[in-house]
Amino acid sequence: MNDTKRQNLPSGLWVVATPIGNLEDLTLRARVALERADLILCEDTRRTGVLLATLGFSYSSRRLERLDAHSSLSQIQAWVKKLQTGLSFVLVTDAGTPGISDPGSLLVAEAQKEGIRVTPVPGASAVASLLSVAGFQDTAFTFRGYFPRKLGEQEVELQTASSSLTARVHIWFESPLRIRKSLEVLSRTFPGVRMVVAKELTKIYERLFYGHAIDVDVAVRQELDEQGEVGEWCFAVQFLDPEKGIETSSSLESTVEWTAQQGIVDDLDWVKALRCLLAARVPVSEGAKQVSHFFGISKKLSYEAALQLA
Repeated sequence: MNDTKRQNLPSGLWVVATPIGNLEDLTLRARVALERADLILCEDTRRTGVLLATLGFSYSSRRLERLDAHSSLSQIQAWVKKLQTGLSFVLVTDAGTPGISDPGSLLVAEAQKEGIRVTPVPGASAVASLLSVAGFQDTAFTFRGYFPRKLGEQEVELQTASSSLTARVHIWFESPLRIRKSLEVLSRTFPGVRMVVAKELTKIYERLFYGHAIDVDVAVRQELDEQGEVGEWCFAVQFLDPEKGIETSSSLESTVEWTAQQGIVDDLDWVKALRCLLAARVPVSEGAKQVSHFFGISKKLSYEAALQLA
């Protein structure tokens, strides 16, 4: 006999995580919340309606209302007033946990301001799922939302992330139409960093790509060429320590080995900078040090490259 006590959901706003692909990832508490709620606020009423129908719940359009990035403050405050009467609402997004790069945080903030109890009903999250299979040893990480679209903004984003003193692991979402270009920029700028890229997490066609950025870029391009630009993508990168200029894992040796086998890749930004410094008669050790500091390349890797170029 199971003696575990069931925690009843208190009235108020229930922030419910829904599956990101596999329906069996829906928790028991989430099912209870969806069934008991007086109103379900969702990113897309059609998608949530399909979820409810699949679960075998009877529902009507009166129980579903749309809350997305375009919902006005007045509409959100109107929902909060209804909650103040003792009703219980569920907040969901199309997939995953609300408020994590999805709508809902403003409603949560307004409800809290009015003293309404907000209860998390946790479950699937692409961020947590990706980290769980990344194999990174660092405990600190930063979720940065969707990767920027423009090249200049991408380069600034990568430099900002790579120089962070609070977290070495950074996570981004990306669309299937832009993942190729985004990984190309990443592998060109930081070829030796460790990373994991995920396609269609928890779904039938789930694919995971591990390794150094230069190798993962090639593998993902092959996947896109064979399967087309489809699916939902996210990726995590473990940057070098910006203060020490060293790898955060034992992957450094394989990065140097790759450099020795393949030779220097001329179109990498850090290699171009290194060439300029050496052409200006900057000593090899100093040039390697400057490139390591600015681009986040390990000192050993930049020094090996400087010796080859010199």
